[in-house]
Amino acid sequence: MAYLNKKDYLYTDNDPKASKEDTLSLLDRVTEQNELLKNIKKEFPLNEDLNIGGTKLAINVFNEIDNKKYDYNLSLNNLENIDFKRVATGNNNYRIVFSVTSEEDKKTLIPNVETIYDAKKKLLDLLLEINKFSDFMLKNDKRKELVDELTNLSKDKDINNKIFNFRFISSKDGNNEFLRSVVTQNRYKTYDNPIILYISLILIHNLSNDIDKDFYLNSMHVSDSKLNASFLEKSGTKIDEGVIVTTGLIVSNSELGDGAAKFNAVYKVENKDGKKVTVMRDELATINHGNNPDTIKGKLKGLGNLEQNRKDTILAVKEIKWSKEVTEKDVLKLMTLISHVRNIPSKLKDSMTKSIDQIDLTKQAYNVLEIFDKLDGFLEKEDPDITLILESKFNKWLIKF
Repeated sequence: MAYLNKKDYLYTDNDPKASKEDTLSLLDRVTEQNELLKNIKKEFPLNEDLNIGGTKLAINVFNEIDNKKYDYNLSLNNLENIDFKRVATGNNNYRIVFSVTSEEDKKTLIPNVETIYDAKKKLLDLLLEINKFSDFMLKNDKRKELVDELTNLSKDKDINNKIFNFRFISSKDGNNEFLRSVVTQNRYKTYDNPIILYISLILIHNLSNDIDKDFYLNSMHVSDSKLNASFLEKSGTKIDEGVIVTTGLIVSNSELGDGAAKFNAVYKVENKDGKKVTVMRDELATINHGNNPDTIKGKLKGLGNLEQNRKDTILAVKEIKWSKEVTEKDVLKLMTLISHVRNIPSKLKDSMTKSIDQIDLTKQAYNVLEIFDKLDGFLEKEDPDITLILESKFNKWLIKF
């Protein structure tokens, strides 16, 4: 998915740790949610500088995402001049365009709004349940008829009185306004990226102190609407001759109303030759966007078992024969597994299977880590959402070895 604004951070040795002030500044980015912020600070207090390498620079990168974001509670009555605009890129060839007006005096609040991401689908399905119908009409050059149908439906009181939370965002230059999502009113709480990153930092900081192990923020991919951050321990555990495993946590969040914030165990295996693979393991906790802060704290108690999960992970990883030479049968098995993965681009699957298919075991031997290193290499510049899907698949595939 192409975002309006996207930044990446990758850890390098000795990147500095964030101060208490750096960390608390994340919450300063959240506006109009004073009660929520008060509860977050109460449930996840910070009284000292962070003990996590790389966090100072990562927070600086995070703060470069500075698009204006704002929400309105609206109904169909607030939308004027609804139309559909064809766009040149992407599978979704149309965007909805409209203006937002006040219901009382019809004063324009936001002119010339366009939908981005999945907002077209969410808007049409939540308000009217007609997204598939609209796609059919647009595909058959019935745009005018579709607009007329929307105009008629907007006059139905049972429809136009439904109120939802509309999530807007401005372009970086401030010249364009976009609708990025539509979510259910009241149930949805805006645990946006600054809040989730803050909570994650507090959790890892406390874990580091509790088990006396140093952690660092290995990588962070943040956009105007999504966040993926990976934390790893600095010192690994030897599991085979020249093979080290390090464990940690992956945090992911979406501001688009399409899922909960997730906390997953992760491990990275690397040998002395630099061959490596990152694998996502168990889901340890989730934050649903309808949860209150005290409920969140209860759900995150599962992360208190992170040290036990770490020990279990190391035991499980030791069972994998990383130095075992793969056979032709193993290669064919992997190609089949890759081809069956859903929700990733066909082009990526084709590239991965082709890379594996080209291996000639009669000329060069490959062990398990070396062949998964080839697969891992495809993910270095891949969309973070796709990377998470495949890293979770790696966990299942490696069990077979």
